Amino acid sequence: MKERLMQLLNLERLTPSKFADLIGVQRSSVSHVLSGRNKPSYDFLEKTLKAFPGLKADWLILGEGPMYTHMGREMNVDMF
Repeated sequence: MKERLMQLLNLERLTPSKFADLIGVQRSSVSHVLSGRNKPSYDFLEKTLKAFPGLKADWLILGEGPMYTHMGREMNVDMF
């Protein structure tokens, strides 16, 4: 999970602090997830998916399928 979160931050060009502010969680929550100390909570995942409507939940949670879906077209992260 933390690898996929790092991939999201890199692709979206966000620092962990900006990401935390964007999704509305404590900066320490993001830090703990990225360090592997904690697993993301349901609330954390829900806020992430709401902040990035094109982000696929299956990819974020399970690591399956494409990262994004935009306008009915799937985009593989390998394209970036």
